[in-house]
Amino acid sequence: MEKSKLLLVEDEPVTRMMLEARLRKAGFLVIAVESAEQALVLLQTERFALLITDLRLQRLDGVTLLGKARMLDADLEVIVLTGVASIDSAIAAVNYGAHTYLRKSDSCGELEARAMAALARRRAKVERDLVLRQMQTQLLRITEPEAPAYGVSIPPLRVGRLELDPLRRHAAIDRQAVPLSQGEFDLLLYMARRENQVLSAEELAREVLGYAACSSAEARELIKSRIHRLRQKIESVPRTPGLIVSIRGVGYMLTSGS
Repeated sequence: MEKSKLLLVEDEPVTRMMLEARLRKAGFLVIAVESAEQALVLLQTERFALLITDLRLQRLDGVTLLGKARMLDADLEVIVLTGVASIDSAIAAVNYGAHTYLRKSDSCGELEARAMAALARRRAKVERDLVLRQMQTQLLRITEPEAPAYGVSIPPLRVGRLELDPLRRHAAIDRQAVPLSQGEFDLLLYMARRENQVLSAEELAREVLGYAACSSAEARELIKSRIHRLRQKIESVPRTPGLIVSIRGVGYMLTSGS
């Protein structure tokens, strides 16, 4: 296993020692601290692959820590542990980039597996970004008309008035550029590749957000807000959407629209 560094934040001493021991036993290189303030100092000076934190910390809380950590390292993987779970706290955690949300009472054995998955996800992202940069560099070099027709070309996806360029991560409606966040683009791209398929909130939360929701209600709340923001940007009349259609009680479907 790659010895990527994990940063563990837990203010309860016994729990911190127990979690640190479990993660070290599983083969991880762990640095454990008791406060968000200590964690932020380390994040400014060292490189970590994964942050594991409680949400309820003394003084500076876990949600604030996630926001500041994301500003310091946009690629940081995050696992949230909490003793008191709620839909609101789950949404807050995921909105700040947490891919996994575990109750402490349910984390035995699961934490190690989720940490391994998070590191694998980070490695895959780093490798994918490297390939994309190489592809973009190669395409930029092919500027002369007589240049040989080689290199990688990914055609844009078109769904009705919508066009998505996966390579350049560009979205357009009626050929007019639409500014999307990374998460919004990922969600729209996933749906575009499954045009006219009904996709449940649980599937979208799992496959796009990388979040195995604890309940259907959590998944619905997480996806509902993102669908709402997308509709505001791509629909002619957001209140009567023609592209992203709701299938009552089932999920969402991207269609060619009107």
